[in-house]
Amino acid sequence: MGMMFQKLSGPIYPAYLIVGEYSIALEPELITSLQGMTAEDDDLFLKDLVSSIGCNRYLREMMEAEIAKTENKSELVLKLRSTLKDL
Repeated sequence: MGMMFQKLSGPIYPAYLIVGEYSIALEPELITSLQGMTAEDDDLFLKDLVSSIGCNRYLREMMEAEIAKTENKSELVLKLRSTLKDL
């Protein structure tokens, strides 16, 4: 299923990060922080994304597993960055 951001209409959690079959709710402050990371290189962006959102070992491992399954990491980063701008 992959990894992607999904915009929501709610004020408390304006977006989710979808990782495989799971949804991780993102607070507005976290989204703002993530949007500030968009100028970094691909590997650093993914590493920072995992460390910022993966608040526990289970989430980090789940995100890292999805990233490892991705054949084209540059395409994944491009998709995540472009979606992140619209959150």
